[in-house]
Amino acid sequence: MTEADTITVYDQMKIIAEPTRLKIMRLLCEKKHCSRSLALTLGISESAVSQHMTVLRQAGLVHGKRHGHHIHYLIEEDPLRAIIGELESWLVAIGELGDCHEVDTCEYRLDDGSSGCLYRSVRGEQE
Repeated sequence: MTEADTITVYDQMKIIAEPTRLKIMRLLCEKKHCSRSLALTLGISESAVSQHMTVLRQAGLVHGKRHGHHIHYLIEEDPLRAIIGELESWLVAIGELGDCHEVDTCEYRLDDGSSGCLYRSVRGEQE
């Protein structure tokens, strides 16, 4: 089991969300890059790129291939597909949203002892 095996989709989403790493991932969607190319494109040091690439590599999001004296980085597709799958499941869930106020299932009890939450009683008075 590798370190990347213990990282969840949510961990990977958090890692990608860092602004510089998000830019790196976007650049790697366009073509393979070495650290120097990424550094020049992003206007940051090669050391900073290297640190970001270490985080992305340890998360299983990218891998490197040696090309002469340089390592060219590529995106790992499977983790990216897993992230996309997770986000798609959110869209499905959003499409099926109900309202906790449609059914009187709230555990909150009003002063008069009726079930339902305060939102429902206040909203009902306004309607």
